[in-house]
Amino acid sequence: MRGRDPPGGFVQHVERFFYIFVGAIVGLAVGYVLAERFQTVPPARAMAAMAGQEAMPPGHPPIGEGAAPAADQEFLDQVRALQSMLVDDPKNFDVLAGLGNVYFDHSRWPEAETWYRKALEVRPDDVNVLTDLAVTLRNQGRGEEALAMLDRVLKMDPGHWQALYNRIVVLNFDLHRHDEALTALEQLKAMRKDNPQIPDLTALEREIRG
Repeated sequence: MRGRDPPGGFVQHVERFFYIFVGAIVGLAVGYVLAERFQTVPPARAMAAMAGQEAMPPGHPPIGEGAAPAADQEFLDQVRALQSMLVDDPKNFDVLAGLGNVYFDHSRWPEAETWYRKALEVRPDDVNVLTDLAVTLRNQGRGEEALAMLDRVLKMDPGHWQALYNRIVVLNFDLHRHDEALTALEQLKAMRKDNPQIPDLTALEREIRG
């Protein structure tokens, strides 16, 4: 017959279970963060456009200024990890595009452009990478090149809303072709009725009409 638990034995048992539970939750969280860190090809970006300021991706410096320095350890870890994957597989599209995304997220536009172009050598018609490449061109002051690339995307995929959104931004804020921007905006507004992913366009329309 089993003897009674010593004083506090039940509490210790509960505490042990609690620590095991917390450890499992932490492990899941760390795994999620790592998966997010090395997700290589997220959906194409759409440049933010808000009333009262020029449309630019969040946190990037004004066009014409140098790219923001990327000295943080996470950035370096991401770049090293992805580049190490290219040693054995230098034509891996996901890794090449992933490097473009890492530099993009740190406002390193020339480096992002380089890696996106390398990815497109492997898969020339990827509309998401083409769209992200167009954003890097725009943020280097190359609006006409960006517009041409966005037009190419929309010919391949007329429903690619990020490309259409970015096209509106380039037309209005960079090339000052406001009538064309309004026409494109009406197309995007019609598309938004069936696509909840498209953000509210009120501020962008106010900017264009203003």
